[in-house]
Amino acid sequence: MINRNSDAPVVLIVDDDAMTRLLVVETLEPEGFRVEETEGPQEGIDAFLRHRPALVLLDVEMPGGDGFECCRRLRALPEGRLVPIVMLTGNDDDESIARAFDAGATDFVSKPMRWKLLGYRIRYLLRGAATLEKLATAQSSLTYAQTLAHLGNWEYQAGRPDGYWSPELYRILGLDPECTPATFDRLLQSVPADEQPLLIQSFTSLRTEGTAFSLEHRLIHADGTEHHVLHQAESDRDPSRAIVLRGIVQDITERKMQQGRIEYLANHDALTGLPNRNLLSDRMEQAMLQARRTRQLVAVMLLDLDRFKYVNDNFGHSVGDSLLQAVSVRLKAALRDGDTVARLGGDEFVVMLVNLRASADAEKIARHILGTFVAPFALEGHDLHMTTSVGVSVYPADGADAESLLKTADAALYCAKERGRNCYSFYTRELGTRVEEQAELENALHQALANNELELHYQPKVDLKTGQISGVEALIRWRRPGIGVIPPDRFIPIAEETGLILPIGEWVLRAACAQAVAWHREGHPPIPVAVNLSARQFRQQNVADMVRATLEETGLAPARLELELTESVLMQDRNTIAHTLRELKALGVMLSLDDFGTGYSSLSYLKDLPIDVVKIDKSFLSDVTTSAEGASLTRSIIAMAESLHMATVAEGVETEGQLSFLNRHRCHAMQGYYFSHPVTGPEIAEMLSAGTELPEHCRRRELLHRTLLLVDDDRSILQMLGRSLNRDGYEILCTTNPDEALDLLARHRVGVIVSDFRMPSLSGIDLLQKVKALYPDIVRILLSGYTEVQSITDTINEGSVQKFLTKPWDVALLRQHIAEAFQRFERGYATVPPLHDGKDADAACVDVHPPRITHIEEPRRRGQA
Repeated sequence: MINRNSDAPVVLIVDDDAMTRLLVVETLEPEGFRVEETEGPQEGIDAFLRHRPALVLLDVEMPGGDGFECCRRLRALPEGRLVPIVMLTGNDDDESIARAFDAGATDFVSKPMRWKLLGYRIRYLLRGAATLEKLATAQSSLTYAQTLAHLGNWEYQAGRPDGYWSPELYRILGLDPECTPATFDRLLQSVPADEQPLLIQSFTSLRTEGTAFSLEHRLIHADGTEHHVLHQAESDRDPSRAIVLRGIVQDITERKMQQGRIEYLANHDALTGLPNRNLLSDRMEQAMLQARRTRQLVAVMLLDLDRFKYVNDNFGHSVGDSLLQAVSVRLKAALRDGDTVARLGGDEFVVMLVNLRASADAEKIARHILGTFVAPFALEGHDLHMTTSVGVSVYPADGADAESLLKTADAALYCAKERGRNCYSFYTRELGTRVEEQAELENALHQALANNELELHYQPKVDLKTGQISGVEALIRWRRPGIGVIPPDRFIPIAEETGLILPIGEWVLRAACAQAVAWHREGHPPIPVAVNLSARQFRQQNVADMVRATLEETGLAPARLELELTESVLMQDRNTIAHTLRELKALGVMLSLDDFGTGYSSLSYLKDLPIDVVKIDKSFLSDVTTSAEGASLTRSIIAMAESLHMATVAEGVETEGQLSFLNRHRCHAMQGYYFSHPVTGPEIAEMLSAGTELPEHCRRRELLHRTLLLVDDDRSILQMLGRSLNRDGYEILCTTNPDEALDLLARHRVGVIVSDFRMPSLSGIDLLQKVKALYPDIVRILLSGYTEVQSITDTINEGSVQKFLTKPWDVALLRQHIAEAFQRFERGYATVPPLHDGKDADAACVDVHPPRITHIEEPRRRGQA
């Protein structure tokens, strides 16, 4: 019976004797094997590759060739390296047996064989082969694992000089296994001379006393490079009770480098390389200890760069970072050997002066430091004139420890800023009194919450489209008995520093939610209430749980709560913050980013967060009608928010000019003194009852901009195009220069571009390919009077050109194609209704700009600016 079970082990018989093959089949297939037969060596090799047998029975003498040579060829195949091969022969002489095993045979069977034993013999060989395969797999896995872990091993038997080194140990040492004996003496030669005695002592104790060792030392690679290794070893006995020494050598060079880097970062500022607060504190304690012994003075100077925020806001954070690095270089150059300059963070630096005989020595260095800021800082094409304010405290008079000295220096710095900046101030008793007042204020703040001294005012947010109140922001006030209202900028920093912001923040959230519910119960339309969350709340509280509990307690609908967070919150543990924001968003609340543009958050990070609203900081609006930089920044923030599908709210709006600017650039809402100061809850209720809103002329008009860009090097063609399209109400930009076209696209929100095919500097196809890459939403139309059909067709197929028209054009057809192109563009944005024949498509009130050509650019000639 022929066994055709596909899972049965396959035995390949290669023998020219048909009777032998028949007997093998009749013997093995009833035993559960599947037998494949061939008559000669080459047929046998082909069948081996075809059937991949578990075992081969190979005759020695065949007409087609030598069985020994066939065995060698099978062994040379990757698939035949571990397969059992049994040689069959009528010769049982020693020479034949030796030749069989030399050729790679697993076993040797003489004919005639005992057929009943053949099945048992094959099963035994297959079990052995399976064991060898597992062993080979395990060895391969071990070698791979050692390579990944950079871990080699060695083994010696007591009393024998030679031993075993794993391949990875040879690699770690950079030595050739074929030429290098695996002796301990050779391993020792790779260890630097100064570390050899310790390894010799450890190895001797291991060999004589069985004492295991674990130590780190260096190794010199064969190429001369130095590596750090972890070397561990222990002794054991093998089954014959002989002592065996085994050890591992792991290359930890990369780990040591990372540890060094971590230690460096733990003690140094990553941007400037200066000592950070941690290292500074250690050096200050050492300096004060030395000063006590020598009866000398230590001075601590706290420096704060004047108007550093202006640099970041106007020149970008890269320039700000470069400035901080340049300042650190100047400060180090201004100091003596032994003095320390450190960076605490932001634009705050600390200078520690040691071995001073009198305070006058510190004053002299303070003047010298101010002098180092006289020369401008040349950074990225800008000459920045910077100054600094310096607060000075002296040990031991102004503090007995590092923390006290920094606090008194900070008080002195505050005084220097009050005096007009660009100066230094020493700590005095009067300043100490001020510090004590600050401490007293902190103590009073601890009682303010319990004594119901805190209250909320609300500043309305106004929708710039409807002019109506669209929400309010809750702002905390502290009415201190006998003193009056304490402004938030005096007590909020204290609350943040002391942790009181946590209970205060919970109270603000609960009170604001309860007030919003009360307004609704009084019959007013529901409006969202915004509450600020501090960075410390995100660090120390489960904000999502707190918000959930407050909503359940007060009964406020989640959609009516807006949580405002600052960019400083985003700069904490980003993964944790992102997770928390998603939890909050899952509750149904709105999320707002406050004071946008004043911090360091990146756009790539912001786009991945579930932010609903971006609030434009009032610092950007203060000069938005007079400063090109302020106007540009504000426009950029609005455009960025729009691209991320976020609403924008402008803070600190105080003039009608600022309001007009925001309307013109489609800001969604505003808050500020122009509409209302922060007021109490009852006053908000009165405003809602009275329907208080922006005057009609202050509201945003939805202006329908259909901006069309025409590009042709022939000015007369541009004029004809303009006249043809003038009746359709487009805002038309024209240029004869493709480079100018790209500049116009950067400055205007173009919906459709129409370009000529042939132009001197850049072809229309190349231009539209660039447009596709930069502004994929813009609809791209190509005009041509030429017949390069294939190149234009290829461009259309790849999507760079979406419409193609030939010159001379049909005016009606051109108008139709451009109208359809604008409809396509507007469908992508879904912001305005499509136009048909220059008129609005529905009854919506839409003002259309009068048709005009607003810009024509001519190519600059050589010599022109």
